[in-house]
Amino acid sequence: MNITPVAGRVRRVLLGAVVAMGLAGPAFAQTLYVANAGSNTVSIIRPNEGNSIHTVAVGANPQGIAISPNGARAYAANAGSGNVSVIDTASHAQLTTITVGTTPYSVAVSPDGARAYTADSGSDTVSVINTASNAVVATVNVGNGPISVAVSPDNAFVYAVNFRSSSVSVIQTSNHDVIETVSIPSGAFKGAYHVAFSKDGNFAYVVDAQGPTVTKIRTSDHTVMGTYATGLTPHASAVHPNGTSVYVASYGSSGVVYGYDTTTLAETAATNVGSNPNSLAFSSDGSRLYVANYGAHGGGIPGTVSVINTATNTVVDTITVGVNPSSIAVGPTTTSTPAAVPTLTEWAMILLAMALAGFAALTLQRRRQTA
Repeated sequence: MNITPVAGRVRRVLLGAVVAMGLAGPAFAQTLYVANAGSNTVSIIRPNEGNSIHTVAVGANPQGIAISPNGARAYAANAGSGNVSVIDTASHAQLTTITVGTTPYSVAVSPDGARAYTADSGSDTVSVINTASNAVVATVNVGNGPISVAVSPDNAFVYAVNFRSSSVSVIQTSNHDVIETVSIPSGAFKGAYHVAFSKDGNFAYVVDAQGPTVTKIRTSDHTVMGTYATGLTPHASAVHPNGTSVYVASYGSSGVVYGYDTTTLAETAATNVGSNPNSLAFSSDGSRLYVANYGAHGGGIPGTVSVINTATNTVVDTITVGVNPSSIAVGPTTTSTPAAVPTLTEWAMILLAMALAGFAALTLQRRRQTA
């Protein structure tokens, strides 16, 4: 038996292991985007890279943020300047601004990336943006004080939440017609605040800050299925990717994010976060829920993002961002994380194994020659 080829194969296997170890690491990660209303910036955060933060200057009082499906562009709705900042996520540069209606408080991008929509609270409109030309191609009249906007996963409808009339305008994307107005049960003061779709698109959940309630809507016919009590002053909702839970941010001194079963709307979790949680976003796998904590009004103090482990419903990290973070979104990035490099101990073990394999092969070959 010739030992040399065997020894060669052993060395190749070991070298392969070394190469694999050196090149291992996720090649596709996620990035957080936070609109900081008080500092007129967008924070770009990469949790898998040690929460490295880039800051991009945008328009006045950015209240909403949304990411294109391919992660190439971020759109910030600047309520104070009546426009949308378009950010190149690779270079972190503001490419252009798009003038929309008065006081845009929210922005959403269609699942195909072809359109962006803003809720223009001051002009009671929704602006429709062609993302290829960065131009407004339609303006839709909706209810009183639209404050939140979302696109259904099948790209068929846009839901615009009207704060002052406590209703949802259902816009058909094919022709930009309002085909339905859904009343949201509210208290003495109107206060419908935010809408989120389930991943399968079968349901939408609208929180009413004055209720305080969450209303479940069946999207096949835009029918209210029920309205349920929540924690005080709910400002945001987000549906877990698996569809079993909806989370609601309770704004105000309570600083709590509540979880509810999507079938019964019974409370399943309550997690203490930062001051005045105002926006929620899930990681794509649902293992993390990111919470933008608005913080004190007019204080000029940097706000935070709380990171919730959804398996335990506990805060596992807190990230400092700009002043008054009002909105948060999660998008993909093609930036690779640093390759996993073996430690000195791992290198020592690898080299020792290679040396032993080589010595054993050489010894066996000499014994055969002298036999």
